[in-house]
Amino acid sequence: MRLDEYAAHDGTGLAHLLKKGEVAPKELGRCVERAVAAVNPALNAVIELYPDALETLSEVASATPFGGIATLTKDFPIEAGRPADFGSRLAQGFRAGHDAVYWTRLRAGGLNNVGRTTSSEFGVPAVTESALYGATRNPWNPERGVAGSSGGAAAAVAAGIVPFAQASDGGGSIRNPAAFCGLIGLKPSRGRVTGAPNGNAPLLGLSTAFMLTRSVRDTAVLLDLCHGPDAGDGYEIVPPVRTYRDSIERPPKGLRIALCTRSWSGVQIDPEVVTAARSAAERFSSLGHHVEEASPDFDYPDFLQAQKVIWAADAAAHLPAMARHMNRSLEEVLGTSVYALYRWGLGISAAQLIDALAAYDRVTRQVGRFLGEYDLLLTPTTAVLPELIGAFDPDRAGIDAEDVFNDLATKETYTALFNATGQPAISLPLGRSRDGLPIGIQLVARFGREDLLLAAARQIEEEVDRAPGVWGQGRPAIHAGDF
Repeated sequence: MRLDEYAAHDGTGLAHLLKKGEVAPKELGRCVERAVAAVNPALNAVIELYPDALETLSEVASATPFGGIATLTKDFPIEAGRPADFGSRLAQGFRAGHDAVYWTRLRAGGLNNVGRTTSSEFGVPAVTESALYGATRNPWNPERGVAGSSGGAAAAVAAGIVPFAQASDGGGSIRNPAAFCGLIGLKPSRGRVTGAPNGNAPLLGLSTAFMLTRSVRDTAVLLDLCHGPDAGDGYEIVPPVRTYRDSIERPPKGLRIALCTRSWSGVQIDPEVVTAARSAAERFSSLGHHVEEASPDFDYPDFLQAQKVIWAADAAAHLPAMARHMNRSLEEVLGTSVYALYRWGLGISAAQLIDALAAYDRVTRQVGRFLGEYDLLLTPTTAVLPELIGAFDPDRAGIDAEDVFNDLATKETYTALFNATGQPAISLPLGRSRDGLPIGIQLVARFGREDLLLAAARQIEEEVDRAPGVWGQGRPAIHAGDF
């Protein structure tokens, strides 16, 4: 298979070719190898490919939804025995001790993990630029970054290396890279994708894992494969009434959509981002939905302080164990952003942590009541266009915990709230800047309503997906299909 043919397909399209016997998993693996060789030197998105995984790909498609497609996982512990450096010199050489349960479900659905992608250090900075692996560059313009923390996954999917890639989101780490790279990035509801065999929802409920994709149908099928609780989960989310693949074939009618372009954090929103959000709202209005300007009313500083406490407490609780396991010094090998967060976390009291969780309870009620009046909330995904590499150096000298969150604000103004409240949120590639850079638009639904979120996304996709590229965007400047 030629690379231009391979890179033109989403995962569902490749699965169809596999089912018909027109291509084999091993041949798709060779396409991944060639694509990495062609574009990764310019992007630095893929840390490594696994020769043993590529060698053992089958010559015959499996009887699974995706048939044996090769894909990539983030530099976190996903698959037993594989390296998981967390983008950090502290964890360099660490290996996952077990499979993530949701990953075993995806693997059973026909996904093969053949390599790993870059991440920001321990998922903290919202730039994928680390002392361990350097900067990951944006396929649309290699002078620009890919946000974080799942930046390598986003660059790999946008550049045509794989049709989708595993990612995770604790404050926007799926949605922000999706926005910067022109992809679809769904953060499912809390509990939709189990964190087993570890905590049901990592980072005290803020984080969840899923995938970055190029099509809504891939997103739907992947969620069908991996959602649901595992034995021992502390709570179970209500299951969908039908498959997500079926849900996207039911176009929604007459939705009440709230449009918000007001900056919750006070960070200035780029005018081109505001224009893209308003244009997206007009698209929904043209489809018969009712759109009006409205915003949830909540105390952003109170919410942000709670986020700082929870992130820092998590760092203080877990990083020393990694240092002991790897026999390394936190002071000597941690980047300055993560070290500042860790140091601040050491001084957090139990009472402060309880207060932070109470603040999250308050904002969850407030956002829940707001979404009781609307079917969807539409916002920008990020406040800014893709930034120049080095605009926010996460390892600069003198950084403190306050600086860490100031750096995050341009990307997390609209995303981190929904990690706190648990609603599903998706970034869609609905905008372009004057210079041709992607602009992501975020949709948020009520808790547990991924079905509606994906159906609305599919309705828009059908309107824009008639020109070449993902959602009619054309190809990025650096793309495997050009080789």
